[in-house]
Amino acid sequence: MFVVATSAISNNVKAYLTTAAFNVPGKMPYVETYLSVIGSTTNFVKNSTGKFQGAIDIAVVFTLNGEIKNAKKYSLNSPEIKDTTEAFPNFIDQQRYSLTNGDYIMEITISDKNDKNGKSFTSKMPISVNFPDDRISVSDIQLIESYTKSTSPSIITKSGYDLLPYVANLYPENITKLKYYAEIYNSQKILGEGEKVVVSYYLQSASTKIKLNEYSGFLKQQANEVNILLAEFNIEKLPTGNYTLIVELRDKENKIQAEQSCNIDRLSKAQEVSFNDLKSIDVSNTFASKFTNADTLKEYLRSLRPISSTSEIQYSTNQINGKELLLMQQYFYNFWQSRNPNNAEGEWFLYKKEVDKVNKEFATYGLKGYDTDRGRVYLQYGPPDSRQKFDNEPSAYPYEMWQYNTLSDRTQAHTNANNKQSNKSFVFYNPDLVSNRYKLLHSNARGEFNNTRWQIDLHKRDTQSGNFDVEKSQDHFGGNTDDNFRNPR
Repeated sequence: MFVVATSAISNNVKAYLTTAAFNVPGKMPYVETYLSVIGSTTNFVKNSTGKFQGAIDIAVVFTLNGEIKNAKKYSLNSPEIKDTTEAFPNFIDQQRYSLTNGDYIMEITISDKNDKNGKSFTSKMPISVNFPDDRISVSDIQLIESYTKSTSPSIITKSGYDLLPYVANLYPENITKLKYYAEIYNSQKILGEGEKVVVSYYLQSASTKIKLNEYSGFLKQQANEVNILLAEFNIEKLPTGNYTLIVELRDKENKIQAEQSCNIDRLSKAQEVSFNDLKSIDVSNTFASKFTNADTLKEYLRSLRPISSTSEIQYSTNQINGKELLLMQQYFYNFWQSRNPNNAEGEWFLYKKEVDKVNKEFATYGLKGYDTDRGRVYLQYGPPDSRQKFDNEPSAYPYEMWQYNTLSDRTQAHTNANNKQSNKSFVFYNPDLVSNRYKLLHSNARGEFNNTRWQIDLHKRDTQSGNFDVEKSQDHFGGNTDDNFRNPR
C-alpha cells in the first residue's frame, strides 16, 4: 500500500490517496484507488435541485516504460447539503484499473470543477503489480473503516463483504479498531489441494522489529485458489508509535510461503508516554550522572527492553541511535524515577543484579541473556516458582517448563494496572541442540505466544505431522510433556 504523504492541493482542494493491488486468478490483476476529498476545501455551488454540492475532476493514468496501459477521466460529486451554513461533508471515491504484472507510474490530476480559475494539481507515484503464476503471493493489505455482509454487489464488494476503505495509515486516538483485508493466491496450486495452511497476522514495532503478541492472531484454512483474511485489532491501548502490520501464509511445516506488510502510525494521547519534558530534567546530582561512558549507558538502556512498554522501547532506541549522552542520562533517570520515586537508584541496582544473572545463565552466540526468550521472560515476570529441565526425553528436543503461581508483568507495573495472572506456564525448547538459545514454544499467559501444537513441534526431532487439526503429539516412549505442563513440580 502506498500513501500520498502530502495533500493533493488544487486551489485549496485537499485529497488523500491510497492504493492496493489484487489479483483475479485466471484473469487479470487490478489496482484499486481510494481517494478521500476534504469537503471543506472544495467549492459548493447550487445545483439544479436547489441544493449545494461540490465536484472535482479527476484524471488517472498508468504508464509502463513510458507507454499508457490504463487511464480514466471522470467527475466526482460530493453529497448534497441544504445550505452553506452546514458542515461540508468529506467524500470518498473508489476505482479499479485492470493491469498486467509490472512496475507502473501512476499519475493523478485533480481539479475543482467549480473553480473558475481552472487550476489543477498532478501527483505521481510508483505502483507495483506482481502476482506470478508459479508461486504463492499476497495482495496488498487494504485498510478498511467498516465492513458488512453484501446484499447487492458493487465496486466495494469483495468475498461477499462490502468494504468501506480507510484512506490513511494514521490512526488517531478516537479510532479504536484497526480493520483490514487481504487475499492470498495460488496456495492450492503450489501446496496441493486439501493441504492445511495457516494465515497469521500481527503488529510489530517498525523501529525495533519486535512482535506485539497482544496484537496477533491466526486462521487455520485449507489451501485454496484464493484464501481470505478479514480481521481487526482493538487498538484502544496501543501506544503512540510507528508499527508494521504483517500478513503471512505458513505451510504445514510452519514455513512462511508468502507475506505482505503495510505501515501503521498510531497517535494515542491516553497511552502516550510523555517524553517531551525530558530535556528539562536536571540529572547533575542524580545517580544517572555517574554514567559518563556512552557505550556503558547504551548497554544499560538495551537491558531495559524486557520491562519497557512499546513506546519506551521506541524512545530508548532513538536515544541509543542518537548517541547524546545527556539525553540518555535523562531518559534513564526518568525511567527509574517513574518506577520508584523514593529510591530510583536502588530500584535500578536491584534490576541490574537480575540482568547480570540472566546474562550469565542465558547468553548465547552473540546474544546477551536479556535478549533471549528465557532472559526476557525472567526479567519481565521475575523468577519462576517452578523450573524443570528436560534434556534427555526420548524424541523431544531439550526443553524447559517454567511455572508461575502469580504472574505480574513489569512492563505495566508502574501504571498501577491490574496485570496479575494466576497459574501460568512457559515452555522453552532448543531446536538447534548446540547453542544455549532456548526459544519460547508456548505459554498460556495473556499476551504471550500461544501455540496449540507445541507438543507436536517439540517432538519434530523425529516425528512429523502435517495434520493441522491435530494439536497433541502421539505418545512417545518416556514422553511426559503433557503431564509436565499440567502438573509442575
